[in-house]
Amino acid sequence: TKSRWARNSGALTEINKAKLLENVASHFRGLEFVSDIEVIPSAYLTAGGSFSNLEQIKTMYGTDVIALVSYDQSQFTDEDFLSLTYWTIIGAYIISGEKNDTSTMLDTVVYDIASKKMLFRAPGTSNVKGRSTPVNLSEELRIDSMKSFEEAAEEMVKNLDIQLASFKE
Repeated sequence: TKSRWARNSGALTEINKAKLLENVASHFRGLEFVSDIEVIPSAYLTAGGSFSNLEQIKTMYGTDVIALVSYDQSQFTDEDFLSLTYWTIIGAYIISGEKNDTSTMLDTVVYDIASKKMLFRAPGTSNVKGRSTPVNLSEELRIDSMKSFEEAAEEMVKNLDIQLASFKE
């Protein structure tokens, strides 16, 4: 039995990030205490930029509060004993099945930029189990990756709702 593990973010391109964040943002746009939500591309954030980077974003976008969304995803592939056997005139061909696990975590942390205070945070997780043949492994892993990101985002939105309700009180 062979196993492979990889940390993956191949399915989460900048376009996919923007779509995912836009879906999350649209959920909160209708709240009475939210005047505006702007999805800011990750290119505006610098590694190690800290609050000085957030101050720049505050100046550029005129924002007081920022929600930073981070993510981590790992994929594990394991050969399975389930296999397909093709009978031909020459003989049997065996194609091994692959078991795929995709684990994703999204985490949103909301900060008041001026006070540098964390207001609240909300995580979202997902674990997608899939199967594939070696021929379509990379395609199935990409599909599982996006599905896992979408599921984690749904859970994160539910947790954000809970945190916002507590914060509002």
